[in-house]
Amino acid sequence: MLSKEKLKEFAKLKTKKGRKTQGRFLVEGLHLCEEAINSNWEIESVLFTNLFQNSPAGKKLLQKFKKSNVKTIPVKSEVVKKLSDTVTPQGIICVVKIRKFSLGELWSGRSNIILTLDAIRDPGNVGTLIRTADAFGIGGVILSSDTVELYNPKVVRSTMGSIFHLPILDDVDLEKTLPKLKNKNFKICGTDVKNGKDFERLNYSGKICLLIGSEARGLNKKLFGLSDEIIRIPTHGKAESLNASVAGGILLCEITRGKHEKSAPGN
Repeated sequence: MLSKEKLKEFAKLKTKKGRKTQGRFLVEGLHLCEEAINSNWEIESVLFTNLFQNSPAGKKLLQKFKKSNVKTIPVKSEVVKKLSDTVTPQGIICVVKIRKFSLGELWSGRSNIILTLDAIRDPGNVGTLIRTADAFGIGGVILSSDTVELYNPKVVRSTMGSIFHLPILDDVDLEKTLPKLKNKNFKICGTDVKNGKDFERLNYSGKICLLIGSEARGLNKKLFGLSDEIIRIPTHGKAESLNASVAGGILLCEITRGKHEKSAPGN
């Protein structure tokens, strides 16, 4: 049974201040909760409705939580609606502990490519870029201090579970962090709509840190000075610019393709 005090505590996790104070966040829906339990993130408790419990998929997922000794709490649908950020809640919400990563974990993992986002305020774009980075096997993602919060419900939902698959640093001072990456031999590749090298002409060998700026104002001017290369995606239509997540996807595809071709037998 969920007490009124506990419900008030969980309700505060709908705000950035509440998440920061408690060091945890909410994850809702069958797919995201399944991704959470399949990861090595700590789940403190699971709230679920009777309707969800009686569904085949719900029954199977709840058994998985119980086997992992996660606290399961049956609640009324009104409770889920109060905590949910969606119009039609699926009847399950996880309370997950925020996980902090170190900068070193980004270059010691599965890839020598890091994606860095500067001042991107749209939650959907940030979540999609994280999901894209995961799809291309990127080593990790860095979010600047003026990028939308990583644990914003819309960001979490847009990642489609990728938030649990790779190390992500948020609320980062890029002016202090990029020099540390340069000291580890990362080539900093800034992006610009009009100026810079055609992205297909750049040599992507070695370690790469790709910087993507906001659609509204582009990359922070101070970060241009910290970049080793400035690259652009040439366009031929009338659109002024590409969506940030689309541009990031194109560039990550090109970078990983270049690396795979270079490492292929016979090259």
